[in-house]
Amino acid sequence: MPRATWNGHLRLSLVSCPVYLSPATTETKRIRLNQINSETGNRVRQQLVDEETGDVVERSQVAKGYEHDRGQYVMIDDEELKELQVESSKIINLTQFVDREEVDPVYLDAPYYVYPDGKLAVEAFRVIGQAMAAKGLSGIGKVTLSSRERLVLIEPRGSGLLMSTLRSADEVRPAEFAEVTDANGIDPDMLSIAETIIERRKGAFDPVDFRDSYQDALRGLVENKLKGIATAPRTFAEPAKVIDLMEALKRSLVESGALPAVEKAKRGRKVDRSQPQLLMPVGGTGKAKKLAAEAKAAPAVGQPARRKKAS
Repeated sequence: MPRATWNGHLRLSLVSCPVYLSPATTETKRIRLNQINSETGNRVRQQLVDEETGDVVERSQVAKGYEHDRGQYVMIDDEELKELQVESSKIINLTQFVDREEVDPVYLDAPYYVYPDGKLAVEAFRVIGQAMAAKGLSGIGKVTLSSRERLVLIEPRGSGLLMSTLRSADEVRPAEFAEVTDANGIDPDMLSIAETIIERRKGAFDPVDFRDSYQDALRGLVENKLKGIATAPRTFAEPAKVIDLMEALKRSLVESGALPAVEKAKRGRKVDRSQPQLLMPVGGTGKAKKLAAEAKAAPAVGQPARRKKAS
């Protein structure tokens, strides 16, 4: 049974069922570095200190307060906070349903799995989930987590539900992209080549394929230090400055995976690898095909074209 971080009820109109939430993500496999005293090799810890006297304050002496005026606080104890309950502290009430595509991804925050809490909750839980799946809709509600009420999106996920907390409107900054004044100002030949490169790299999303290279490098550094092995510094070349965008696109097309497709299309016919051929997608413009074929003879990105010798 997953660890519950919140217990309460999921409600649809007059139908409700006990549920609990469990985080859908984890960071337990990340390498975390501790703060160490470089002279003694011991861990250091933070202490709470009275701002005025400088005296160390024990945890048992710490209380909570709100500063209503400079240096003046309203004190609030833990029992008062426990008694401070709103509906969303214990009930996720689904008050609206929306198309999932209508929710801008920028508003999505932390994901949680929603589980039925007990055998008696399973039937109502599944009815609510399958009804949403049948209509192709996701539910909007509210929940209080960590002393804060959050808007949430709940959507069907297999035989269960996935809840995502949503950022409020004042937490999302507006985009400041430059305004497009001329939608037709892009060279159609450049656009066609870029579309072909993208098409060549099309594939199914699988997060298993992703590796955190920085964490791998950090883990390698730790292991080398334990073995007394020096770690060679890592260096990476800066991307070449693109002087001619068209030439960069042409050469990118050569590296986009077109060559294996050509070889497959030839059905075993030997291909002269010194003269790589390009396979354009069906429906590409004639100009784009011609430009792509010229990539073989194009100069390197960032290098000027060679001048023809005068006869």
